[in-house]
Amino acid sequence: MMFISQLDAHKLYIELIIRVFARPGANILLPRPGYAYYEAHAAANNQEIRRFDLLPDKLEGIKSLADENTVAMVIINPRNPCGSVFTHQHLEKVAETERMLGILVIADEVYGHLVFGSNPFVPMGVFGRITPVITLGSVSKRWIVPVWRLGWLVTNDPNGILCKSGANSLL
Repeated sequence: MMFISQLDAHKLYIELIIRVFARPGANILLPRPGYAYYEAHAAANNQEIRRFDLLPDKLEGIKSLADENTVAMVIINPRNPCGSVFTHQHLEKVAETERMLGILVIADEVYGHLVFGSNPFVPMGVFGRITPVITLGSVSKRWIVPVWRLGWLVTNDPNGILCKSGANSLL
């Protein structure tokens, strides 16, 4: 599913996703450091915020943070302001971990095409066959046109997990 908006699409989509998955007792896994807009909307929707450091050798820590009330995990890749870019192997392990935990991935990839260094950018959506992925993108960042507030929200879920839960119709 894809939406395009002339508002600040990135912020609008964060708000939409957080609201769709908000429910009493829910929690969301947010990266450290992260983007404050996720935290603000999670708090405004009464979601408990659990922070993680997404390091390749620390995925066990993610497992200990998640429980039956965890609705999603946010991944920001490439990691602005850190500048790190996750490898294909690391992202695949993340997807497998999320499948095991039964939660989806919200992939914030607005800087996906502004990558420096030796690691190529790998979109999280390629792992949608493993676990559902909701990807956020931005025209203003990708094509370096800051006045344009256009973006997209795409679901990657070939197994139909989001449709079965009813969430896809809300997005």
